Amino acid sequence: MGAPTRALTLPRYTDAMARGMSEATLQTNIVAAAKDLGWHTYHTHDSRRSDPGFPDLCLVHPKQDRCLFAELKRQNGRSRADQIIWADKLKALSYVEYHLWRPSDWLAGDVTRILAARPT
Repeated sequence: MGAPTRALTLPRYTDAMARGMSEATLQTNIVAAAKDLGWHTYHTHDSRRSDPGFPDLCLVHPKQDRCLFAELKRQNGRSRADQIIWADKLKALSYVEYHLWRPSDWLAGDVTRILAARPT
């Protein structure tokens, strides 16, 4: 009998894949998945005349009774001070969800899991 074989577990994605995904691609993927799951989505396309720091996406799912705000960042992107202020204010509310999503969250399936069902 030969040596026992070990199952090789490969990651579903690589760090290079996450680092290579643009914020625009991340947003396109998330919006498409959200719409498929029954979410209404909003994104301000030109924020130059808006107050700074507001999250990239606002998503509403009436059947799940959920309102979710999401800030999207490249894999190594940093939040600006005005974005952190908005995040803190939204996280303080009991009736909305706030998420900071990066390509690794998308690639790992975390975003889809969050959108698919109300967190417990």
